[in-house]
Amino acid sequence: GRFYFLETAARVGGANIEELVAAAAGVNLWAEWARLEAAHALGETYPIPADKGAYAGVLICLARQEWPDLSGYQDAEIVFRLNKKHHAGLIVASKERDRVETLIAAYAQRFAYDFLAVAPPLDKPPT
Repeated sequence: GRFYFLETAARVGGANIEELVAAAAGVNLWAEWARLEAAHALGETYPIPADKGAYAGVLICLARQEWPDLSGYQDAEIVFRLNKKHHAGLIVASKERDRVETLIAAYAQRFAYDFLAVAPPLDKPPT
């Protein structure tokens, strides 16, 4: 297959997408962006890095707790833990797609119970 990186803002995506791509493909988007720009500036061909062929999933939510305790999540496939105030987040990666899907589905239910912060809808748009 082929990878196509499309970004309308011409930057590395947010919301921990860079960690997700690194976990699945082994590609650091920030480093590759720099290599691409350097190759272009030098008139050189940019060598596309090899894909490591894994699957990954990211799960992030706003948390009720100021610093959510993720210590109860200990599966070996966890490759990243978000350390951000009032956020809970994990990235899992595996060579097996089904394992990633199983973990994300299970963690989504647990995150809803353990961490998820929900605010009532506004009566009118903010000004």
